[in-house]
Amino acid sequence: MAAACALAGPARAFPDTQSIRINIPGPLLMPFFPIELIPVLGIDQELGFRLGIRYHPTGVIALEDMLAGNADFCGTGFPVLPKFLEQGRDVVAIGRLSSGAPPYAIIVRADLADRIRTIGDLRGHTLGVPVGSATTKTYLQMVAEMWVAAHGVSRDQLRWAPITQTYDGVYGAMAGKTVDAVFCEEPYSASLVRKGLGRQLASLNDPLNPARVAGRDHLRAVIVTTPDRVAAHPEETEAMARMLSRALNWASKATPEEIVSRLRIEDPEQRADIVDALARLPTPYSRDGDFSQQEIESTREFMRAVGIRMPGNADIRTLIDDRWVKVD
Repeated sequence: MAAACALAGPARAFPDTQSIRINIPGPLLMPFFPIELIPVLGIDQELGFRLGIRYHPTGVIALEDMLAGNADFCGTGFPVLPKFLEQGRDVVAIGRLSSGAPPYAIIVRADLADRIRTIGDLRGHTLGVPVGSATTKTYLQMVAEMWVAAHGVSRDQLRWAPITQTYDGVYGAMAGKTVDAVFCEEPYSASLVRKGLGRQLASLNDPLNPARVAGRDHLRAVIVTTPDRVAAHPEETEAMARMLSRALNWASKATPEEIVSRLRIEDPEQRADIVDALARLPTPYSRDGDFSQQEIESTREFMRAVGIRMPGNADIRTLIDDRWVKVD
């Protein structure tokens, strides 16, 4: 592991107004708020760059679009990276966004809540979840399958319906009754309950009903690029890591209300749901983008549980380039 990092040293002068492009799921997907904060806080301009953000339905699609040459970086779930490596597509995580147990929940449609009272009752029903591509599952698919399996429900006992990682995707699936339940994250889950569209069946952050999920503190949302881009454009990689670190540091000191006000969310109910979620969840973000040894070990446990294997039995450390962020 790297000991010193560029973030700890004096700032370097970067070329004026050079563009950096990043793909993320969204918009307004809570794990990726720090990325959306970078341009509104002017952090990119402070470093002499202009960050362009493009949104995609899922992190897998965001990553595939980056690999097609349409972006320099992307935000996605760390556990999807080994599958890309297996396909001969080299990827590497340079910074971490999220921290702690993921804020996911299963929400049952309100008109079915009296019949579906446990995860076991989902057998034979349709569960909406963001899906990836023909070759790669999304991170949320992996978590959902592991979670229901821990309650004795195999993936083949459910009908899986694709939804997008957006408010419209989650709301549309529930309001249109194209699914019986959805697997989603905060603040979507709380919004569905508040709007009367659904009832919470289970939550990974419920202290009264802790989920039986291996490796709960695994690495989740990360910034990814390719080793070739790191080698060819180290100044851009360093700048991206600096932007992330500064945004995370700002978010760690800001109130939920301050974070939401900067995101310029027009819908007052949506703003209230996000403020509530940020206030309830313990430390949803990394403080500086580092990769802690505890979370790396938890990720190994999670990957074993969901059957993810690194090609050639390599260690997941090969998927991390932490030269620009702090480590344990």
